Amino acid sequence: MKFQQSEVLLKNNDIVTIQTCNVEDAEELLKTVKTYLVDSEYIPVRPEEFTISIEKEKLRIRSFLENDNSLLLIAKKGNEILGNIDITGSQKEAIKHTAVIGMGILKECRNRGLGTALLRKGIEWAKQNPVLEILWLQVYAENTAGVTLYKNAGFEINGIQKKFFKTKENIYFDNVIMSLDVR
Repeated sequence: MKFQQSEVLLKNNDIVTIQTCNVEDAEELLKTVKTYLVDSEYIPVRPEEFTISIEKEKLRIRSFLENDNSLLLIAKKGNEILGNIDITGSQKEAIKHTAVIGMGILKECRNRGLGTALLRKGIEWAKQNPVLEILWLQVYAENTAGVTLYKNAGFEINGIQKKFFKTKENIYFDNVIMSLDVR
């Protein structure tokens, strides 16, 4: 299902374009992800673990474009990708009506409304999608800004997994599982 590109005004008066990620965006998206992985304490992928090649990223982007219950959106200012949200629909028949959300934003672009805008656009798309019924996600319990963002968008807490995430320093964080019915 197609996504209609749109422009959004952020709190700092920047105008960004939210659009479907295309194969041509692979290199810039990888650059953005590598940057925000270094700056984020709440994404459970360590920068050194993120070793995807441009060719593999192109294949990943193609899979989003080909699957009717999946979407990969990017937020761009000019040619720079500031953040992204992926809605990854299951390909297993029994849970094909579900999709997991992942999101990342460059540190300098946080707290400007970009996460809210990406999430809102993703939810709008999911509500129009004839396949999807449930969006779900995982978020660090300590990521209060993230939990608040998702609650404000209508997500409900389904459960908490204690000591689910573990840092290099052997510090544990709880995992909050949240979902939203988009029917």
